[in-house]
Amino acid sequence: MDDYLKRQTLDKLSKARSILIAVEKDSNFDGLAAGLALYSSLKKVGKIVIITAKEPSVGDARRLYSIDKIGGGSLKNDLVITVNNAVKNVDKVTYYLDGEELKIVVHSLPDSNGILTSDISLGNTTPKPDLIFAIGFTSQAQLKQEITHEQEIDSSVLTIAINLGNMTQKFAQIHFDGQLSTSYCELMTRLLRDLSLPLDEDISFNLYSGIQSKTNAFSPKLVSQSTLEVVQYLLKFSPGKANLANGQSMDTVSLGEPAHRTPSQQINKNKKPPALQAPADLPLYDEFPQTPVENVEIKENLKESWLKPPKIYRGSKSFDRES
Repeated sequence: MDDYLKRQTLDKLSKARSILIAVEKDSNFDGLAAGLALYSSLKKVGKIVIITAKEPSVGDARRLYSIDKIGGGSLKNDLVITVNNAVKNVDKVTYYLDGEELKIVVHSLPDSNGILTSDISLGNTTPKPDLIFAIGFTSQAQLKQEITHEQEIDSSVLTIAINLGNMTQKFAQIHFDGQLSTSYCELMTRLLRDLSLPLDEDISFNLYSGIQSKTNAFSPKLVSQSTLEVVQYLLKFSPGKANLANGQSMDTVSLGEPAHRTPSQQINKNKKPPALQAPADLPLYDEFPQTPVENVEIKENLKESWLKPPKIYRGSKSFDRES
């Protein structure tokens, strides 16, 4: 990756709050492994990440970490307050903290009918992504088929396309075209390395497994020197120490757990026990030196907060804060 492309990608990545990873359904096990590795790495730097992909087979689910995170974007996190007849009745909206309570005041227009409680409804929605990683897609039309209406994007959302061959359409602002790479996992390893994103034994195991599958267990006909260089790099992160590397499913690791599970239970168990996972609320990965993305986020966290939790962020059409 050239320096300009690297700086541009790091800048967008550091500013993104919500990220969508879309894996093309025909990218097979290799593409799925690459997408899940990227998902796990981005979660370690505190990003909100959604991944969409073809539902895996039970066999594939037993060979990859974070498989249960696919489709997690259906969980609705952001609160939406809807006010009916707002154009006729609403003058402005202000907000303030009263102790621990956030109070939102909807001011009525003079000579209007006012705002009734029956005009107000509450709902939840999934945050729209600020950044999209498109793995295996060759055109914008193909990508749009995979993105739900709720996640529909506009032209302001940066899309990073990751593809092994020539794309029929240059639909993304940034393209990683791995024509010399054997697999998506090989290309993804290079991307994570160039962007200094976190790798650990589980993430490297996913990437190693994808390369192994794509090369038919490292057949000499399918392996290049660059592939072996990437595998050597992954071995630094000890993928062999991952539980799945020993052929162990997660339900046999914990004492007192039954040895047999249904396929659906097995899918949800193909991850480390909670005690071995990094806490979900830790924003940064601290096993290795701070990465460029993490340095940006640390600087943001060090800025003096102007409001005690919960913090209030204004949208593009925000109203004045009530004094």
